[in-house]
Formats: sequence, C-alpha cells, structure tokens
Amino acid sequence: MEGGTPAELSVLVHELVHHVQTVAGLKFACAEEREKAAFEAQERWLALFGSDLLKEFELDPFTLLVRTNCLY
Repeated sequence: MEGGTPAELSVLVHELVHHVQTVAGLKFACAEEREKAAFEAQERWLALFGSDLLKEFELDPFTLLVRTNCLY
C-alpha cells in the first residue's frame, strides 16, 4: 500500500482515529466499539471522493455491524 488512492489513504485516516483515541485515553466497552469512530471517519473520507467503505473494501453491512458493536 502506497497511499496513492483515496481508499489507501482512508486506512491512514482509520488508524489516525485510533491514535487520537489512545492519546486521549478513551475507554471502550469492547474492541469493536473502538472501531466504530474509526470506520465512520474512514467512510466520511471516502465520501469526499464519491466512494464508500463497503465498495472499496468489499465489506457487507452485516460484517461492518459486527465489527463495530459489542455483541455480548
């Protein structure tokens, strides 16, 4: 990955959210809850380029739901 496309750069956006979460000392009920804000930022970034997370990364809505919510 070289960061040459909006999709590749969206991964950096995602990871930057995690960095801010760590620096801010935010706590989450589960690891999946931590992913929610990162995926939302990634989705907003991709929307600036007329794309979306599901299309760029071949995700289905159910997978995204499971990866962003505590299921216990």
